[in-house]
Amino acid sequence: MGCLCSKGAKDNNINEKHLNKRKNKAAVQLVAPSSTQQDILEGGNDGDKQSFVPKQLGDGDQPDAAGWPSWLASVAGDAVKGWQPRRSDSFEKLEKIGEGTYSSVYKARDLVTGKIVAMKKVRFINMDPESVRFMAREINILRKLDHPNVMKLEGIVTSRMSRSLYLVFEYMEHDLAGLAATPGIDFTEAQIKCYMQQLFRGLEHCHSRGVLHRDIKGANLLIDDNGVLKIADFGLATFFQADPKQPLTSRVVTLWYRAPELLLGATEYGVAIDLWSSGCILAELFAGKPIMPGRTEVEQMHKIFKLCGSPSEEYWQKTELPHASSFKPQKPYKCRIAATFKNFPQSALSLVDKLLAMEPENRGSVASALRAQFFTTEPLPCDPASLPKYPPSKELDIKRRDDEARRKKAEAVKGRGPESVRRRSRDFKEVPTPEGSDTNADSTRNRGSFRAQMSQAANTSREKRDKASNEDPASGYAPRKTKIQYSGPMVPPGGNIEDILKEHERQIQQVIRKARLDK
Repeated sequence: MGCLCSKGAKDNNINEKHLNKRKNKAAVQLVAPSSTQQDILEGGNDGDKQSFVPKQLGDGDQPDAAGWPSWLASVAGDAVKGWQPRRSDSFEKLEKIGEGTYSSVYKARDLVTGKIVAMKKVRFINMDPESVRFMAREINILRKLDHPNVMKLEGIVTSRMSRSLYLVFEYMEHDLAGLAATPGIDFTEAQIKCYMQQLFRGLEHCHSRGVLHRDIKGANLLIDDNGVLKIADFGLATFFQADPKQPLTSRVVTLWYRAPELLLGATEYGVAIDLWSSGCILAELFAGKPIMPGRTEVEQMHKIFKLCGSPSEEYWQKTELPHASSFKPQKPYKCRIAATFKNFPQSALSLVDKLLAMEPENRGSVASALRAQFFTTEPLPCDPASLPKYPPSKELDIKRRDDEARRKKAEAVKGRGPESVRRRSRDFKEVPTPEGSDTNADSTRNRGSFRAQMSQAANTSREKRDKASNEDPASGYAPRKTKIQYSGPMVPPGGNIEDILKEHERQIQQVIRKARLDK
């Protein structure tokens, strides 16, 4: 099953303090169905196989007529109106499959139907009403969406004593991030088109219902054994209007997939932020790795400028975004998308270039993306049912595997002294370089594996890798095992972005030179 990231964000009547607490939630997962009149739930020990055992109501927690506890009905009555809570004893926990600051996710069995489901448990710290309202917004959004490429909320279970909530979803075997990072899995062009077409169809439904997802990334794109992709985790989603009455928050979207206007502090935005994230996903599937893996907002914006170019002078003059003066470069950057991804099929390159436009109004719409030549030229998108049957693979599985590999490596080098230092220096030098520096790769437009072909081009010689790394370290691709998916501090007040970036590159160059000397 795929992972869901339940992070927070402030909109409408959700306060900014609550947003910042919720925003850091880790990836978790989704689940499946149920209905009928029911009791209320409490789970036993995390990860143990067991049936849920209901606990007694606390004082003041008497349920309403439908069976919802007062703490939920009084704050989020509209969100659960017309629904009844699932019976607490109608599920059996099988294993924990995700953990976050405010939520855990379990693989479970619906004892009524025998179906395997995923249950997302949300905890409310100190029963803050804003926390409950925040979850109510997610429930409201999920109930308004009904599309084959969007995860559907199929049931809700409540816990009276611990005052937590379980959202029940269909169980999905994979997420796109986990599949893309699995050794041996190389998507063909037709397969990439299939996944992207499903993503855009799901997004088109969301946008037509006035919903911005605001956290499109591979870990939130779940895939079942029939090849069907579904957009998941609407924890950061919000309703939007063409003329918003209240400002939105810019602190949304996982950093690597965050649009430049959000980094600049925009509080009025629309579907273009989901399109930017989708463009990052499209390029990532062809490249075989994240295309802009920044560690802080400053570094992320620098990577965006180096790949996509900086906005026009006219843009800087007319913009009133809060962080524009801090991020504006002293000299303009040229767009290098075509040079960096020259091995992509032309139709894919054109769509990536469109979706990664620096100015939001130039990204078009999901409908225009679906009409792009990318989906109408050979090879056409394959049928989801024709996709290979992969073993279960999620981003969480990849993280566990990488953690284990790091642990074994640490044990292997323990006690080796200077020799281990020299080996680590050589490892640093082997960081993959920008695809734009690959000079011997042929342009590919067939049904073969793009990751394998680009990998071959990237490994022409050690000297070329070292040279490319020196020329443009900021736009180089970081290996998957070094993913750091968090947002660092914004540029300090009064700080000069150019000075910060120059110092950042100077430090990188210093480490690379030292690595060469150690060799």
